[in-house]
Amino acid sequence: MSTEQQEQDRQEQDRQEQGRERPGGAGEFAPLVEEVRKFATALGGKAVEVGGRLRESNPEVYGHLAAAGGELLAAYRAAVAGHERRWSAPQHAEAERVDLDGPAEASDK
Repeated sequence: MSTEQQEQDRQEQDRQEQGRERPGGAGEFAPLVEEVRKFATALGGKAVEVGGRLRESNPEVYGHLAAAGGELLAAYRAAVAGHERRWSAPQHAEAERVDLDGPAEASDK
């Protein structure tokens, strides 16, 4: 068993113990949450394994994929930040119509 796998197993055990300490754990969704955690752990382990092989055999491709992944993450963060601003804004703030093509006197009269 690799060191990474041992660390992942230890983290999984820690999460399970923390869930037992909290009353009710994740409630009725505890089995689903546990399965998602197991899946994410397995997927992360495979990603590290494949990424390591790709980095060794095709460093240029790995570099391009890493850069593309960074760009996707940045786009996701920007989209989420925009939604969070709208969700946390006061209820439908009044909009002001700005007519950039019309005469200046017509704006507030």
